[in-house]
Amino acid sequence: MTKNQILFSVDNQTPFTLAPNPTTFSDWGDFAAGPTTVKPFQKGDGGHVMSSQSPFVGSAGIVGYSLTSKNGATVYIRLLASNPYLSVRDNWACVSFSSSDQGIDQDAYNHHYYNEPRHSSMEFEGRSLNVSIHEVPLAQKADID
Repeated sequence: MTKNQILFSVDNQTPFTLAPNPTTFSDWGDFAAGPTTVKPFQKGDGGHVMSSQSPFVGSAGIVGYSLTSKNGATVYIRLLASNPYLSVRDNWACVSFSSSDQGIDQDAYNHHYYNEPRHSSMEFEGRSLNVSIHEVPLAQKADID
């Protein structure tokens, strides 16, 4: 039986390295892999969450990155995706930026899940950072520029 799964793909279009948060949170399913470091102007893996061993279960999880400037300023990025099983709702994803680390846990998951931010922008080091979601079959892709 094929499991419901989400593959996060990250396209870093900035001059900053994206450092993965070592913490992941899955509301449904389990993380098979966490996010990896994504160098400037490179693409990388943002994590892999898949349904549990129980039948008839979807998958949903949240991962995070941070980027830090030469001046020490840090921005935190959160990516959430949901692949429900037998639901009236389609697969979907959401994103956010923050200037403070709000953690990756049930509260962060709930905040994103119920607010559904699809795009986010933030001023950082004299430029505008943007993050957006592009949904493709079996993957949720985040562009960060």
